[in-house]
Amino acid sequence: MRYIEHIVEPERLLLSWQTSQPGKDRGRMFVGEFIRNGEDADLVYLPDSDDFKKARSLGFEGYPGFNTNHEKYDQVLFAFMKRLPPRSRGDFGKYLDSLRIRRDAKISNFALLGYSGAKLPDDDFTVIHTFENGVPPFEFLLHVQGYRYYVEQLPFASIKLEQKAIFQAERENPADSRAIKIVLSGVRAGYVCRGLTESFHKWFAAGHAVNANVERINGTDKLPEIYLYVSVESIEPQSLRGLAD
Repeated sequence: MRYIEHIVEPERLLLSWQTSQPGKDRGRMFVGEFIRNGEDADLVYLPDSDDFKKARSLGFEGYPGFNTNHEKYDQVLFAFMKRLPPRSRGDFGKYLDSLRIRRDAKISNFALLGYSGAKLPDDDFTVIHTFENGVPPFEFLLHVQGYRYYVEQLPFASIKLEQKAIFQAERENPADSRAIKIVLSGVRAGYVCRGLTESFHKWFAAGHAVNANVERINGTDKLPEIYLYVSVESIEPQSLRGLAD
């Protein structure tokens, strides 16, 4: 088991939502963001965004207890931390293990909300850490989005732990020209979460090394899930390396 060695404390997290209505578009929409406010955080909805407008058309009315009648709610961290097990639980260390966070790591509740994703089995919300303020080196777990659509091309049983993953920009993607596909053994396995794609493009443009290997394989043949251990490292230019020598 590899652990995350460098925690990125975020200043902002995204709140995503998807409809549970059968037959409707199940794509995730970014309906709000959490803005860090000292040791707490404020929730700000994004009513002018295309995602928010689309979510409203599909029945989105806001997070329970925080309806969209107000655009901003102050100091909401306590309410959203209920989506995670409390630190006082006897098995909290095992929960950190599942996130690949060391048990003695110094990590705020706000960061933990982002690293965990705060996904519950009985609702349609997910919290996304964009790592937009991350300074290499750092690491994180990444869920492979949409693998269930490619399982016939890349059978669940064929995926192995430690298998190398490759990220490739897919500019010809008709739905999203900024999409980044994930390739395992030369076969498309899925995509990077849309909330992270701009960060990936920034890392590529900066010349950072973005490496990934299969870290966790969850679920069943019908509901398969793959998680990658991703590391982002800066590559020292050859000219500077020569000066250092």
